[in-house]
Amino acid sequence: MVSSRDVLARIPQPRFPIPRSATGSVPPQAAATVMVVRPVAEVVRGLQVWLMQRHARMAFAPNMAVFPGGKLDPIDRRAPDPLRACAVRELAEETTLVLDPERLIPWARWITPAIEPRRYDTWFYLAVVPSGTHLRDVSGEADDAFWITPAEALARSEARTLALMPPTLAGLLELSDHDSTESLLRAAAQRVVEPIRPVFVADGEQGRLEYPPVPADDPEYAAPLSTESVTGAEPPTPGEDQHLGSPVPRPGDPRRVGP
Repeated sequence: MVSSRDVLARIPQPRFPIPRSATGSVPPQAAATVMVVRPVAEVVRGLQVWLMQRHARMAFAPNMAVFPGGKLDPIDRRAPDPLRACAVRELAEETTLVLDPERLIPWARWITPAIEPRRYDTWFYLAVVPSGTHLRDVSGEADDAFWITPAEALARSEARTLALMPPTLAGLLELSDHDSTESLLRAAAQRVVEPIRPVFVADGEQGRLEYPPVPADDPEYAAPLSTESVTGAEPPTPGEDQHLGSPVPRPGDPRRVGP
């Protein structure tokens, strides 16, 4: 069984100026984002993921390359699963792609560090779409948006031509382990989603991020809007529709992906 925390050991630990602390810790707002993945059409094996390059005017994560998503809207709360509703709505608003919410597979959950003035409790979902799927950026929040292989995105990050926050970097690292949607979906079936809340640790005049486990009795441990539908999925049998058509089974633990 794989935990969503396993990737943390692969994230580089650069040192950087410690951000100015907010006045007290603000509660995180519920949010959702979607890693939209498609097979590469031009080659036999390979995956591409959709990234948006946020423009410099954004109050949160300016200039960063991110997966499409955003915070919960009041209208999302009317849905049986507000988090999935948020993910589907944000994806449609930013890319024009409309997905069946049952096709979203929970992949990770990141909580913004307590020191930050803007905080989010974000569920990351995986959505596999057919090769040749075309998206376009209509968000008004990005300077650019594009399909890219996880390996290329990581190489650009290493070359400092693509800025990534730790949650995006973690998702790309894990996506880079797979060269087919079948492999990716099999991994999703054996995945346990655990909350990740980075902590800034002072190291002289600079600092670094650490990722201690979130205690089960921590008030932020429980997902703010988890429902029975915020669960996992077994991947479709190879050869069956693995994209948008059939609904995903939803057994078991709301923090778990898989049976």
